[in-house]
Amino acid sequence: MTVSEESRPPALDVRLRPDAGDVVLDAAGDLDQTTGPLLSAAVESVLDAPAVPGKLVVDMSRVAFCDSGGLNALIRAHLRAREAGSELHLLRPTAPVAALLRRTGVDQVLLVGADPAAAFTQESMPGFA
Repeated sequence: MTVSEESRPPALDVRLRPDAGDVVLDAAGDLDQTTGPLLSAAVESVLDAPAVPGKLVVDMSRVAFCDSGGLNALIRAHLRAREAGSELHLLRPTAPVAALLRRTGVDQVLLVGADPAAAFTQESMPGFA
């Protein structure tokens, strides 16, 4: 028996993780054109809450793959967070994702870090306004 395409789980899983004072979305799987809307929906649900967090962290430590569609979803999430009065932080991207962020220069726009307690600074980030 084969599993049909419709019954397969999405290639990206995004879950809200309670954290001390921050809102953290744990992402696992592939972030691409097909799965980007899953990340966007999770970001929207956090930012549509009555209390918008000052910082929205996306833990990328289990994202194995990211393409231009995934980058687009991250940039849209960044813009939406700014619009809501929040900051998007990417935490611990895997080596392939970090390499893509560097190659495309997106790491110069988005706040990317390896330690959730480390201070992300906005001054050196040109950002998308």
